[in-house]
Amino acid sequence: MKRIWFVLLFFAFYGVVPAQKLTLQKYIQLKTNQLHYASQYGDVEAYKNTLYDLIAAQPENIAWKDSLATLYFQTGMYPQVLALTGELLKKDPQNEKYLMMQVQAFEALGRLKKAIAILENLTAKHPQDAILHYRLAWDQYNLKRSEEAYNTLMAIKDATFPDTKVSLPAGPKQWQAVPLKAAYYNLLGLTAYDLHNLDLAVQYFDQALKEYPDFVSAKQNKAAVELMKAKLAAPAGTKDKSAKTKK
Repeated sequence: MKRIWFVLLFFAFYGVVPAQKLTLQKYIQLKTNQLHYASQYGDVEAYKNTLYDLIAAQPENIAWKDSLATLYFQTGMYPQVLALTGELLKKDPQNEKYLMMQVQAFEALGRLKKAIAILENLTAKHPQDAILHYRLAWDQYNLKRSEEAYNTLMAIKDATFPDTKVSLPAGPKQWQAVPLKAAYYNLLGLTAYDLHNLDLAVQYFDQALKEYPDFVSAKQNKAAVELMKAKLAAPAGTKDKSAKTKK
């Protein structure tokens, strides 16, 4: 008798299950709630997996792919950033958020030519954007295209610089947050040096230090250029005489 009662209860319960199936709307709400909690508790993996579920359920919903691209970007998953933003840009080719994500991804992966190509298009659209021009010039400088970098920087010599900072090396494993305008003059000094104009390079380093007196890289760069100028200005044979005296 007990066994029959158990079987009846089982089938009674089993019969209720189909009625509890989730509609798409309820499923999306459930997953959206999961996103909220994953974000609240800092569970990146759960957040990412939930976004996958949402994209699978609503592949036409750009918002989920946008959130996933942002997550990839924030966690440094740069190949994935390029793959997903590439897909998103096919539908929205002028989306500057995705374009700048691609710039940083290409830079992080050492593909500076790709980053430069995007930045050249963006600076053409925003001819007085100091941040974009500085970034383009920095990439050009790192590819030894110093004349291009110098011209890129000179294009914004009269621009208004935003109150933002750039992270630059200040020593072994040390970084310094420097005002953009000071970083701009420092980069001008580096490009002038590469173009063999040492006097101009020193002037730019001085200007960088005027903008930010504690600028470590600018101090070091100025000292190095002044030392080189002193060596070049020394009379021929001075080195040899100095060496003989020491002996």
